[in-house]
Amino acid sequence: MAFSNLEKALAAVVGLDLLAPGTTRRAATAAVRAIPPLTTRVAAPAARGAGQLALAAARRNPATAVGLAGLGAYQAGVFDPVEEAIQMEVDRRMGVLGSEVQFQAPFDVPTAAKKTKRKVSAYAKGVKAGMKALKASKFSGKPGKLSNAKKAFSTVSKTVSALNKGKKVRRKGGTGVVARAASKIPGITSIKVRKQ
Repeated sequence: MAFSNLEKALAAVVGLDLLAPGTTRRAATAAVRAIPPLTTRVAAPAARGAGQLALAAARRNPATAVGLAGLGAYQAGVFDPVEEAIQMEVDRRMGVLGSEVQFQAPFDVPTAAKKTKRKVSAYAKGVKAGMKALKASKFSGKPGKLSNAKKAFSTVSKTVSALNKGKKVRRKGGTGVVARAASKIPGITSIKVRKQ
C-alpha cells in the first residue's frame, strides 16, 4: 500500500524508512507506537528549535509570514466581531432605505453607443477586386498564387489610383486585368486605354 506524502514526511522526522522493501502500513504503525512518548524535557527544546526556525523563516519572507498569521487569526475567529459589526451596520442602513426604494447610482451610467460601420471607399473596393483578378490571372505568378505579393499590390494600387484620377492605363498584361476588374466597381471611372 502506498504511503501519502504526509506519512512519508512524518516518518522521516521520526526516523522510519518507509521506502525499504516489505514496509507495510501495519509495520509502520507498530514502529511508531513503540517510540516512547515525548517528555517535557525533550519537548521543550524541540519546541524552542521549531520556534527559532519559524522566526528565521518569517524574517526571510515577511509577506508570507504576515499572510499566514492573518489566515491563522481569521480561522481562529479573531475578526468575527468586526465582521458582525459591519453586517449589522449594513442591515441598519438598508432598513432605513426601506424595501420599496431601489438603489440608484449617484451618477448616470453612459450606455455604449453603437458603432456605425465605416463605409468602404470605392478605391478600397477597386483594390480588392484588382487583387482578386490579378491573383486569378497568369500575370503575377501561377494562377491562384502571387509570386511577389508586394509588387502585385503596388501594381494594383497604382492602377486603381490612376483610374480614380481619370488617367489612361495600359490595356494589356497585369495592369489591364486589374483595370478591367476595378472599372466594374461603382465610383471608379471607366478605363481609358493608353496607346501602346
